Amino acid sequence: MAHPKVWDDIHFYSNDLKIAAFLYRPRDWKKGDKPRPAIIVPHGYSGMKDVYGMDVPQWLWEEGYFVLSPDYPGFGVSEGQRGRHRPFDQATMVYDGITYLQTVEGVDPERIGLYGSSWGGANAIWCAAFDERIKVIVSAVMVADGERWMRTVRRPHEWATFKEKVMEAERKRVLTNEKTMMPLPEIMLTDPHTQMVIDQFHAKDGRFNPMYDLESAAHCWRFKPEWVASRISPRPVLMVYAEHDTLCPVNEQLSCYEELGEPKRLVCIPEAQHYESYAFCSPEKHEVQKREAISWFRQYL
Repeated sequence: MAHPKVWDDIHFYSNDLKIAAFLYRPRDWKKGDKPRPAIIVPHGYSGMKDVYGMDVPQWLWEEGYFVLSPDYPGFGVSEGQRGRHRPFDQATMVYDGITYLQTVEGVDPERIGLYGSSWGGANAIWCAAFDERIKVIVSAVMVADGERWMRTVRRPHEWATFKEKVMEAERKRVLTNEKTMMPLPEIMLTDPHTQMVIDQFHAKDGRFNPMYDLESAAHCWRFKPEWVASRISPRPVLMVYAEHDTLCPVNEQLSCYEELGEPKRLVCIPEAQHYESYAFCSPEKHEVQKREAISWFRQYL
């Protein structure tokens, strides 16, 4: 669905890279008004801010928030090497995005929230655990433990084969500095629903990265937001899962939710697959998390 342009194209810097982002300013805000809360919205594993990543920023903006929607390093039009997925670099980008928001006129620096979906949901939990500037968190259809995620979506022999390929590539890389590349669906193992979304939406964009280095998998294994989820309380966390999600299995969200302190809330999107939590795929099912997230931010941010 096309959106009228209601954002400014801005940039900030993270790890010496120029990060491209959309900044949404409330339509009724004017110079001299009382500062307002802001929300940063990191996208998913292979996403971009303007490829099925615009609906959440749009409706958060319509609710009167400042919203920052960035491309991860190496994704979209941000600087950085393509075909790399580096969770810790992405977390640093989120921290720097918060710092950027605190420089924006009209933003209340003490009222910044985080809304992450899919891999962005993993980043939301991780970043909130280590940065108390994040006051309110929404994490949707997220990955709670990178290694467990990649293991549980594979049969045991597939996991053993994949793990050995990754470790072989890692040994080669540290000795020769040569990278081993693999198609995205063989790293982020896709179900038919996800493959359809990639083919019909994502891959049609000229900036789409079809190949990733296997170091991306090794970095993913070491990223375990569930291990630090207990650090977030007493800041509030809303967790949303899709009932029939087989890309990020439901147990990822349920297991992480158990580690969270109060206040927290768990919401199921009934009969939904992973991308049906997104408005571009199912506006009706997306409405569940939209309604819940708006209520959460109104209550706590």
